[in-house]
Amino acid sequence: MNRSPLSPARIGTCVTTGCHRTESGMSERGKLFRGSVIITLGRVLGYGLSFGRNLILARILARADYGLAAVFAMAMTLLEISGRMAFGQQIVQSKLGDTPEFQASAHALQFVGGLCSSLLIAALSVPMARLFGVGQAWWAFAILAVVPLCQSVSHLDVSRRQRVFDYMPMVMVDIVPQVLITFAAWPLAVWLKDYRVIVWLMVAKALLGAAMTFAYADRPYRWSWQPEHVGSLFRFGWPLLLTGLVMFGAQQVDQVLVGAVFSLEDLAGYALAFSIVSMPWFILGQAAGSLVLPVFARSQDQPERFRRQYRLCVEAAALAGVLCTLPLILVGEQLVTALYGVRYRGTGVFMTVLGVASALRFLRFASTIASTAQADTLNQLYSNLWRGGSLPLALVVWGLGGKAVGIAACTIVAEILSAAYSMVRLWSRQGVPLRDNYPACTYVAALAFAEAGFALFRGADWGRWEAVGFTSLAFLIALGLAWIAFPDLMRLITELVRRRSGTVNVQSVLK
Repeated sequence: MNRSPLSPARIGTCVTTGCHRTESGMSERGKLFRGSVIITLGRVLGYGLSFGRNLILARILARADYGLAAVFAMAMTLLEISGRMAFGQQIVQSKLGDTPEFQASAHALQFVGGLCSSLLIAALSVPMARLFGVGQAWWAFAILAVVPLCQSVSHLDVSRRQRVFDYMPMVMVDIVPQVLITFAAWPLAVWLKDYRVIVWLMVAKALLGAAMTFAYADRPYRWSWQPEHVGSLFRFGWPLLLTGLVMFGAQQVDQVLVGAVFSLEDLAGYALAFSIVSMPWFILGQAAGSLVLPVFARSQDQPERFRRQYRLCVEAAALAGVLCTLPLILVGEQLVTALYGVRYRGTGVFMTVLGVASALRFLRFASTIASTAQADTLNQLYSNLWRGGSLPLALVVWGLGGKAVGIAACTIVAEILSAAYSMVRLWSRQGVPLRDNYPACTYVAALAFAEAGFALFRGADWGRWEAVGFTSLAFLIALGLAWIAFPDLMRLITELVRRRSGTVNVQSVLK
């Protein structure tokens, strides 16, 4: 039978046999390498734009208004349904994801989820405003109901094109709206001078993003409701929906406590630190997830190949987690005051504690993605239930009169429990040995806690050049230890740098 060179069956054959080129002359590994560059650059640019907007808003708006922006973001995260069910991810993972009927059913179910989100936000607008002592801002919460409704009619063809390593449409859908609203942020903030600017920017981003998905679609947008497809989509998505709710409870309930019990000013500092330390995870985690999931999915029936890919992935995640969070843990106070001004002085301790938790979070990236590739989305759900252990710990700390820093420290314990569970489940369900995780776990834990110890000892007192010197030294130590702990990964990186292409034969590197 003749098959297209870019069909899933053909790609799977290439991955298995090690073939290098399609009829177009582009190797599959070359496509993967180019895709990794596009996704990574897109994420870096996207979060750079987000960082720039936050910097503008934090400098212009009152601290309480910036705290209210965090409340808006939490409300959207809590009540968002369609995005949590990851319909785009299902289009990539499913063997039927390339069929028009499956895509049309995903469109219909996505709209139902978005409509439910919009109705919930509108219904809860008044209670949410009163919870944070801003009853007069109920209308702002109500208007935000437009955001999930826009997202629910997004065209999923952008996700389908990732099946053949075409990542540019996905990146453009994210970047173009962000560029436009970032240019609008400063004049709008100067004009309105309060939380209203955040509401209009969020609505504009949702409208532009939905429009961009249609601009890059190859197929017509349509709905279908085929029970077998809807059932498959729901079975895959409901654990992710519950996971999202659990993650909200685990990661943002601490911010809810700070905002409701203390003040919006306190919430502003805490949320600022959380957003900065989370940025490496959201840049690399989402970009790498889009890149690695198709690779794992095509190896799901080849245990030895799957395990080799997993080992490289968990080691790369550990190295990325340490290198990206290192300056945030060590010199967070200096970074915040330099960027946001003295009004945010004192947030360095939050940067250190939450930075350690962020580094530990990278450890379960590989295990959750590998499980998702095997259609075990319950791994992500149950591991996040363990991550939710920070909530009861935070309530105990708060009940005993603890400060916000104690609440932040609870996330470290929860991240350790979560990573351990995810790896154990991957071993019990997919047969990936626990020992494949030991070098990565030891590397992250040792370096993250050592950095935190130095920072908490006297990091806030370091001058500019002291901070630069200690950070540079820490980077060298981290790279040196990685060379010892991850020989296969470092050989692969060396080969990639030396050849400057994506055509490296991974199997030959691992021999």
